[in-house]
Amino acid sequence: MATLTTQDILDIQNLVADYCITTDNKDADAFMECWVSPEEFDGYDSGAFGNMQTWDELYAFEKEHVGPGGMAQGKRHQSTNISIKTVSDSEALVTNDMIVLEVAGIPMVVATGRYDDSLVVKTAKGWKFKRRTLEVDTGFFKLMESFKQN
Repeated sequence: MATLTTQDILDIQNLVADYCITTDNKDADAFMECWVSPEEFDGYDSGAFGNMQTWDELYAFEKEHVGPGGMAQGKRHQSTNISIKTVSDSEALVTNDMIVLEVAGIPMVVATGRYDDSLVVKTAKGWKFKRRTLEVDTGFFKLMESFKQN
C-alpha cells in the first residue's frame, strides 16, 4: 500500500496555500508554478468561471482574474478542511473547501466552494497540481444577483 511521508503531506498543504496566496498577490506567474508543466496538465474546471483544457488557457484565465478589474481584486482566498488521499507514492487526491473574503471594501464572505479530488503529483520541483475541479456554492450566485438588483 502506497503512503505519503509527513513531509509530502506538509508540502501538499503548502501547495494548496500557495495557490491562494499567489492569487491574492496578483502573481499569475507564481500561480502557474503551482501546476505541472504544460505537457502534463490535465485541466482545470473552475465551475462558473470556465473550463481550461490547456495550460495556456489557465494562464490567460489567471492573468485576467488577478489583473485590473479582475474578480480577484480586493479579495483574499482561504483553504480549509484539506483532505489528502494517497493514490501512489507520487500522486494524491486533495479535497478542500475554499472561502473568498472581501478585504478592500467592507469585510465579508463573498464566495465559498469546494475543490474536489484535485490531482497532485510529485515532480522534480515538488508537488504540483495536475487537475483541479471547483464547485462554487450556490450562495455566491445569489449574492451576485443581489448586487445586480441594488
